[in-house]
Amino acid sequence: MSTIRSSDPLGSIDSTELRILHALATTGSLTAAAGSLGLSQPAVSQRIKRVETRLAVPLIERSGRGIRLTTAGRILADHGRTVVAEIDAALAAIDDLRGERAGTLRLVGFPSASATLVPAIMRRLAEEAPDVAMQYREAEPPGAVAMLRDGEVDCALVFDYEGAAELPAGSVFTPLWREEVSLVLSDARANGMPAAHLGDFAAEHWIAGCEKCRGHLLTAAGEHGFEPDIIQETDNVPAMLAMAAAGGAVALVPGLALAAARTLPDDAVAVPLEPKRYRTIGLVSMDTANESPQVKLAKRLFSAVDGSCWGLESAT
Repeated sequence: MSTIRSSDPLGSIDSTELRILHALATTGSLTAAAGSLGLSQPAVSQRIKRVETRLAVPLIERSGRGIRLTTAGRILADHGRTVVAEIDAALAAIDDLRGERAGTLRLVGFPSASATLVPAIMRRLAEEAPDVAMQYREAEPPGAVAMLRDGEVDCALVFDYEGAAELPAGSVFTPLWREEVSLVLSDARANGMPAAHLGDFAAEHWIAGCEKCRGHLLTAAGEHGFEPDIIQETDNVPAMLAMAAAGGAVALVPGLALAAARTLPDDAVAVPLEPKRYRTIGLVSMDTANESPQVKLAKRLFSAVDGSCWGLESAT
């Protein structure tokens, strides 16, 4: 004779009961299962009996001095493992979201990002997580990475010239955008050229920027068989552009720096390189087993920014 179950199927079993069945399948003992879940043994027994009553089928049976799951019990335990894992993942995601909605995001970035990308994520932060305060500091990549290594910031927005980044041990670089590097020179020196070949400027005087930009200039020039004659050095981009416009020297300038400057001096032009050279912009964070809500928030905010208005291409 068949047994007819008249209970509400939507209320037949909950996540705690699924956890109990999974623990029973793993331990084979009511006492051990109870201990693993932080419950008393009588409480576990009562929950099992209630489920059996609701489902009208036995879930456990005696086996020597212990217990084992019946076929029905094993079915629930097997499926329950997946259900509980999904519930745990959802709860963890909500915890992360809650963590993203309060506290402080400590970020360091380079100067041209301060005038472009950083204000963009500040606006998104105000809309999406208004209770999060953002502490921002400005530094070129070597200094920014040192701050991250010393625990002064949660993540660092840096640039990397084609694999030249020096990252601290235990950190990870998440690329976000790619930008072209251009040659900036006086309009008279450019004389309408559509593209610039670095080898043609071996005899020119050069303007060097920050430490990493200077290193890139030396590398690029070396690839074209010359050592640049650097006569001026500044990490002040508007000053660099004005110097180039004056006609005494030329400079390699990334696209974001040009965008941050907004306009070139009247007597200066930015000419694309042939072959092209690129700079990558991304976030550096410590590589931990459980990524902090602040780092997750920073990655989510930056990845949602459309960099095309500054000439940036997505790096993903």
